[in-house]
Amino acid sequence: MRKLIRKSAGWIHASLMIAVIIPLFYSIGAESAGMLEQYLYVKCLLIVLPIATSDFAAEKCKNFLSYLLISIIIFATTGVLSWCISASLNTHMMSWAYMIIILCETLFVIIDRFVERVSKYKEIKLSQGENPDWHPYRTILREPTFIFLSYFVVIYMIALNLNSPSVCNAALFSAIVYTLTTLLYQYVCETENYLSLNKRTCNLPSRRIYGIGGGMLAIFLMLFMLILLPSLFTVNSRHYRDLRNWFGDMNTNFPDPEDENITEDPVEDPMAALIAEYGEPKPTPQWLVYLTYALQVIVFLLLALLLLKKIFTAFRDFREAIDENGDVVEELHDTKEAPLPMIKSASVNRRLSERERIRKVYRKTIRRYRKERPAIYESPSEIEARAGIANREDCMKLHDDYELARYGREL
Repeated sequence: MRKLIRKSAGWIHASLMIAVIIPLFYSIGAESAGMLEQYLYVKCLLIVLPIATSDFAAEKCKNFLSYLLISIIIFATTGVLSWCISASLNTHMMSWAYMIIILCETLFVIIDRFVERVSKYKEIKLSQGENPDWHPYRTILREPTFIFLSYFVVIYMIALNLNSPSVCNAALFSAIVYTLTTLLYQYVCETENYLSLNKRTCNLPSRRIYGIGGGMLAIFLMLFMLILLPSLFTVNSRHYRDLRNWFGDMNTNFPDPEDENITEDPVEDPMAALIAEYGEPKPTPQWLVYLTYALQVIVFLLLALLLLKKIFTAFRDFREAIDENGDVVEELHDTKEAPLPMIKSASVNRRLSERERIRKVYRKTIRRYRKERPAIYESPSEIEARAGIANREDCMKLHDDYELARYGREL
């Protein structure tokens, strides 16, 4: 499962970075924002097909000939699909540009996968000491990192200054999805890294590590959604500029769709009849708009608070249920049980044996002259010497009786 998450994150990373290129090129050459296809960015996500299949082919193919054959099939399939999709674009020039750029991107992905496969083969040779001058190949289509978010920020700023709302929305959507994908990818990779270190250190259970990492991931996701909220509310309030007006010599005219003999059947607008009958609708009151925004913010904050409470509850229950060594802690509750029957203790005034009487007298005598408790390794002679009664006649008689009572077989 973790391997599939890493692979899927890599595919999404490569697809989002490549798919936004075609809308950006179109926005540079388009005369107005309305010339761009509304769902052009979605059509550009076709690149995910060659990205995933070429990755699978580079991993499973055993020789260059099989990889070349599968790559030709991928290239041809992508060409056919791009030709079918491009038929719905506005102009023939946009259709041809879409097909050519998609095929160029597919060819780049295929070559990049092949170079990465060769690099892994050389890495095996290096581990065997056969190629010491080898340097690893770092592909940009494999691992998502947060530094690549600057790529979408640059695309967003360019589109903002080219009066292209659709490309701005595509860059914003890509940045959101890319951030979520990168968080999940880093969570899986860092948790696996910590698990490998944990095996050599404190040997904590994997369930505990994944639980802590999952809680931190949920906190970061909540913070990300809080930061994203203003951007979603201000989508329609962007201030666009067109830097191409600064350069009067730049030709940004695409062929007019009317010159290409595109005929469309006139369609009667159903709203026109309603407007003619009832008149123009009244504008929405400003206080209602503000009230709607306030309700949206309140609902989002309530959901965020519920998520936080759920996370903290999960951490608390997890901490109380499992200790640092991974052992399950069972909570003991007071139960109302029947009282235990009283057991009569032995009579205190029972008659002591001669051996017990001598040992009791010896202990009282030692406690009378020595305040500290004797150590367990001290012999009777050492105990009496430290109590200061070793040379007394009565104590010498008591010493002989105690040794006979303690070590003797019979008294």
